[in-house]
Amino acid sequence: MDWISVGRLARTHGLKGEMKFYPSDQNDVMVHNGQRICLEKMQLKIESIRGINSPFILKLDGIDSIETAKELVGQEVKVAKEDFESLPEGEFYRFEIEGLKVFDDTGKYYGVVEEIVVTGSNDVYVVRGEGKEWLIPLIDSVVQTIDLGQGKLIFHCVEGLFEGTPV
Repeated sequence: MDWISVGRLARTHGLKGEMKFYPSDQNDVMVHNGQRICLEKMQLKIESIRGINSPFILKLDGIDSIETAKELVGQEVKVAKEDFESLPEGEFYRFEIEGLKVFDDTGKYYGVVEEIVVTGSNDVYVVRGEGKEWLIPLIDSVVQTIDLGQGKLIFHCVEGLFEGTPV
């Protein structure tokens, strides 16, 4: 089973086993009541999650004391890939984009999406390959195709996107 990291348990909250949870992606909290999660060496269910902003207060089934909760501090929280909701066509989870091979619209290979930088207006894909790094903004005029089945992303190199492209 594929497990996707969605955040980290920070510290205890109160005396009854609750913990502070920091999601990896502040915009998409990928956990909910009753969901199963995976920690380092165990799988548990979420009894409750509450809060409006990060950190959220998380209560796990079977973790009922501050002493037990302290043992989980710092652990990564993972969710089964199959438990993610389907997104509308043309929308993707960030974990689906990372690892895609990147080509321009002429077929030239650049590398692999290794990181996604979240900015205020649009995400930027960090592509690394052959000892170089390129930043590709997720805007319609640049990213043309994302094909998860073939594991590739095709973009159009607009003027000024990279050094050497005329402005």
